[in-house]
Amino acid sequence: TSCRMTDGWPQCVHDQPSCQDVQCPQDSTCHMVSGWPQCVQTRLTPRRPSCHDVRCPKATRCRLTAGWPQCVRALRRVRAVPALSCSDVTCEPGATCQVLQGWPRCVPKVASCDGVRCPPGSTCRMDGATPRCVPIKLTCQDLTCPPGSTCQMDGATPRCFPKAPSCQDLTCPPGSTCQMDGATPRCVPIKLTCQDLTCSPGSTCQMEKSTPRCDLTCPPGSTCQMDGATPRCVPKAPTCQDLTCPPGSTCQMDGATPRCVPIKLTCQDLTCPPGSTCQMEKMTPRCV
Repeated sequence: TSCRMTDGWPQCVHDQPSCQDVQCPQDSTCHMVSGWPQCVQTRLTPRRPSCHDVRCPKATRCRLTAGWPQCVRALRRVRAVPALSCSDVTCEPGATCQVLQGWPRCVPKVASCDGVRCPPGSTCRMDGATPRCVPIKLTCQDLTCPPGSTCQMDGATPRCFPKAPSCQDLTCPPGSTCQMDGATPRCVPIKLTCQDLTCSPGSTCQMEKSTPRCDLTCPPGSTCQMDGATPRCVPKAPTCQDLTCPPGSTCQMDGATPRCVPIKLTCQDLTCPPGSTCQMEKMTPRCV
């Protein structure tokens, strides 16, 4: 017999007999029949075999089956003495020992993520009572984007997208400030007010089309211009409005100076007599 765990209890069970455990009489040999050793005559004899001719191993006894002696198990239950602690009990794989009501018992192990090795990019999580390896959910904290890009979640996946420009990325020159034009940062002039303008004595500041100006009156032939933050009267540049040209000429600006130049005639300005037509001859219309 040998000891085996049955329902969490150790029990002594009989080993399966074999022909090595049977001594057959002369003129017979052992054969396994239906999982049991039997002595079979090797030659015909007038006497049929009986249990007197068979020596059965321990824990078995001889019975005649179909006229032949056969060793069968003598069922005898051995009551096992329960162990006092789990150190006296060896549980089968997948079970562990626990002391229940003062006695050690083999119970199924509760599955956990302890000892589970998941492949890279995954982690162990309990699915009900079963540990499973599931993909690790990444976030923007796990991703480093190159300069000029920022991380945003695309569904459940962090991705690097080009960073939208902002006023933080733009340096404006003095006298201007950054403002967003839609999604584009732009430098725009700072809108001045009368608080930013210092007028000379005898003049006051007034807003003219969102621009602060000092009410300085300039003499004829001059106009007011801002010299930094100070209004000054400067000579007014002549224009064609200040020049009267003689007949047959017109005013044109020659650089910054208005000048009277002859009017260039065309055939549209000339009426020819009947029987003649107008033709241009060296920039001059003539009737021919």
